[in-house]
Amino acid sequence: MSSIFATSPLGLVARWSTSSQEQARRNAMAACTVLTARRIERVEVEEFVAAHLARRVQTATKIADQSTTTTTAAPARHVS
Repeated sequence: MSSIFATSPLGLVARWSTSSQEQARRNAMAACTVLTARRIERVEVEEFVAAHLARRVQTATKIADQSTTTTTAAPARHVS
């Protein structure tokens, strides 16, 4: 009787729906893996950019401090 059910239209629909659901789950798992990898990459890029900008700010601050130190110093006097 099960072989009759397997070849009947109802059996074909039951097999199709099961295989369709399994394929949808595989697709969802693959998409989840890809999205996780992209999320990790985005976080790494954000951390890199933040560190890079912090280094630039430190460098700019050092340069600004050096320029104010040299410009606020007393001018050299020439002795005649």
